[in-house]
Amino acid sequence: MNSTEFIKYISTALTYEEMHLLYKANNIKYDKCELYYDFIITLNKLIVETFLGDDVISNDEDIKNHFKWCIETVLNNFKKENIIFDSVLDLKNYFYYFYIELFYNVSNRCNSLERLNKLPILSFDYNRIKTRSDMDVQLELYRILEKSLNFKLKT
Repeated sequence: MNSTEFIKYISTALTYEEMHLLYKANNIKYDKCELYYDFIITLNKLIVETFLGDDVISNDEDIKNHFKWCIETVLNNFKKENIIFDSVLDLKNYFYYFYIELFYNVSNRCNSLERLNKLPILSFDYNRIKTRSDMDVQLELYRILEKSLNFKLKT
């Protein structure tokens, strides 16, 4: 891909019809987008609100423990609502590195929740017009979440 093609890939909006054709071709469902949006917003909020600061969470082990506690808390809260995520290794890895890049390793955390919430808004707002790049991120994350979701009801 040359630079012109790349610029087009990240900046040219798909039409509503193209977007919904991609949804249909990839079995992307509105209800699942809403669920995954809620999952990410919930996790973002917990990560930000329970971060005690660099003086307390000061090394890689502290960061891993904070992230692990946050994601396990969110998974357990969803489980209480009969929304069960089972195979979560890829899900945990994706979000761990997401938060390392956009939260833990950032010196200025002002407006961090707003920045983190761009992912679910850009990816899982079903009717927001997206670029091809946005759609690729959505498809990747949707597949990870879909793979993790257990469709059996808790008994």
